[in-house]
Amino acid sequence: KPLQPNKRDSEAEKKIGKIIIEARPDEVSAESSVRHVFEESAAPKTNDDDVTRGVKNDLNTIKETLALNNVPGEPYVLGLAGTLPYLATSISTVYLAWDLNTAWPTTSNFLNSILVSHETAAHWLHLLEPIQVGYGAVIISFLGAVHWGLEYAEQTPSRDRTRFRYGIGVIAPAIAWPTIFMPIHWALTSQFLSFTFLYFADSRATMKGWTPSWYGTYRFVLTAVVGAAIFISLVGRAKVGESRSHLTSTELQNLLHQKADGSEPYRNWAKEEEEERVRLKEKKKKEEEKKKAEEKKKAEEKKKGGKDDAKDSGKESEED
Repeated sequence: KPLQPNKRDSEAEKKIGKIIIEARPDEVSAESSVRHVFEESAAPKTNDDDVTRGVKNDLNTIKETLALNNVPGEPYVLGLAGTLPYLATSISTVYLAWDLNTAWPTTSNFLNSILVSHETAAHWLHLLEPIQVGYGAVIISFLGAVHWGLEYAEQTPSRDRTRFRYGIGVIAPAIAWPTIFMPIHWALTSQFLSFTFLYFADSRATMKGWTPSWYGTYRFVLTAVVGAAIFISLVGRAKVGESRSHLTSTELQNLLHQKADGSEPYRNWAKEEEEERVRLKEKKKKEEEKKKAEEKKKAEEKKKGGKDDAKDSGKESEED
């Protein structure tokens, strides 16, 4: 019969109290009453096969997650295709940076076949700036518009969900648009932070059930690809030695015409033009000084001639 809560079993206590404790010295040793510092774990033992199997399961889970198996075909293909312009501009930036830091033409026929002149590389690097930054601004705005589309499709109202979605839809273009006016380094860095912010916002929406269940993982993979592309672009441009948004400074022009040892293998037309401008300016200044000196000399001669005429006329009047 089970005991009632908070009630004591008096009969059992009496029986236990009548038991006489007997001494058993043969069962007592120096270690029987001491707890060892190092002792075997009470957890069930596992062999190496179990550990290997667990690691494989974890790797398979990560593989399945990154493979985006749960993502529908259309957004999967279009999403990956949307990262191609970023990857193309990033790889092109690294190539052009390498070209600008390599003396051209080289002694290798193979390198000469894949490299272009420094002027051409700088020209193409200029063209990549508005392409990459403009495309990034469009994608950031699009990610905000996704939440507006999801909200328009809802049929049950929710104040928190509506505020979140409309807020993200407004914030996204607001932070994307100013980046097209920034210097290239600041623009790429700002867009990287924007993509990261939108990823965390999308993850929060997925956890709350405001997006499809696969959207959070989908956005993680695409954000990782875009973030890596932006990082590659920043590294490539850092190799060029830019400190401004455009490659039009005198320092960069000197860089384009200098070898690693500081010599100039090509004619520096900008330098020669500046020297010619200075030479013509000095020549013009000397001609003006010479002209002024001649005019001053003529004036003095004219003045001297007038005095001589006055003396001659005075002599003639005295003789009369």
